[in-house]
Amino acid sequence: MCDRTQIDSHLVVVGEVVGFWKLDGHIKIKPLTSNPHRFDVGNCVILGNKQFEIISAITNKNNLIYVKFVGASERSDVEHLYGKYIYVAIDQIGKLSKGIYYYFELIGLEVSTENHVLLGNIVEILQSPGNDVYVVRNDSGKETLIPAVKGTVLDVDIQSNKMLVKYI
Repeated sequence: MCDRTQIDSHLVVVGEVVGFWKLDGHIKIKPLTSNPHRFDVGNCVILGNKQFEIISAITNKNNLIYVKFVGASERSDVEHLYGKYIYVAIDQIGKLSKGIYYYFELIGLEVSTENHVLLGNIVEILQSPGNDVYVVRNDSGKETLIPAVKGTVLDVDIQSNKMLVKYI
């Protein structure tokens, strides 16, 4: 699976362009961030190699956000953005509380059990109502699902790229 959360060490994905709204240059964004102010008017985001300033932002009932950028006055100005991921500089994301991690920090971590059995690397994080679930894949393609709950995840060491879990 492609790691869509980070295209380089300086950018982090915060949304995806999933459509258009009206004919005046608004794009429809599926947010991939928990920051409710990420797409506020005046903020800047990156698509491809270009930075865009937000001049209009409306959230709908389906948690999609309709955004318009400076210089976009009609739909043809933004049609080329469809399907693209939206990024911000890594220094624009806030620090989280101890023990809480961004997805991009967890993707790729090597996961081992407390009995020193290597399960593989985190390749995806599934969201469920109760808790996230880490999809861990080994070199032969076998997948293990690890619930992201206290008691199962024993230690996360971002610096050494390792996660220790209780064997289930």
